[in-house]
Amino acid sequence: MRIKYLSVIKFLSILTFLLLASWLLTSDPCAQEKSAQESPCLTCHLDFKKPAKSVHAAMGMGCETCHMKVQGKEHPQDKGSVVLTSNTPDLCYNCHDQSKFKGNVIHAPVAGGMCTSCHNPHKSDSEKLLVSNMPELCYMCHDKAKFTKKNVHAAIPAVGCTMCHSPHVSPNKSLLSGTIYDVCKSCHVNKATGAHIVALPGGKTHPIRGMPDPSTVKWIKVPDPKRPDREIEVPDPKSPELTCVSCHDPHSSDFRKLFPQDRICKKCHKY
Repeated sequence: MRIKYLSVIKFLSILTFLLLASWLLTSDPCAQEKSAQESPCLTCHLDFKKPAKSVHAAMGMGCETCHMKVQGKEHPQDKGSVVLTSNTPDLCYNCHDQSKFKGNVIHAPVAGGMCTSCHNPHKSDSEKLLVSNMPELCYMCHDKAKFTKKNVHAAIPAVGCTMCHSPHVSPNKSLLSGTIYDVCKSCHVNKATGAHIVALPGGKTHPIRGMPDPSTVKWIKVPDPKRPDREIEVPDPKSPELTCVSCHDPHSSDFRKLFPQDRICKKCHKY
């Protein structure tokens, strides 16, 4: 009986201590003043207190990292009383390595310094501070109809656009993460031989790289090496190369196997 009595006393003592500590933390005006001084903006901007999936690291560095008061104006009474410390994208480059956003092919919003077109500068319920999830984010600029035809490339709903494209810069055309052949082969390894297309006589396979795409070849005139006084027509060496996308639409198609047209062979061959 004595043991139970001592246990109750101990429990009540701990409970009293916890309640007293809680009261001191919530009622101490000095503690409240210190909290307001650390983040005075949160007194009005209550949305930034709400939890989110992604929070910009700069938020923990204080609002003054990116924002500043305009001298001679009162905030929040005067319009334009708070501005960015510098314009985007220079502001973003204070923390983010600018060299990572320079390249051979640059995404239009990046080239225009429109970082906040795709990213929320404070917080977001989408990954990487995106203003919305992919692919809906990309459809803000890119025609959704081109990606939602009868047959959709499985990579789009499974992973999203960044499965194949870099969202910022790339050394490859169309912002691809590699050459068309390498990007497709990263998933379709067993198709790399070309045997999936058609078996030709003598065990040969249809070429899938290393030659111009016959459906896009442009002819140019050059001096005849045998008779320099006249010209002959030859395929333009700058014509697009035959690749996987010569026969398959990489996004969506109304035809089977993502063919861009029915009876795909007739795109290049006459029969």
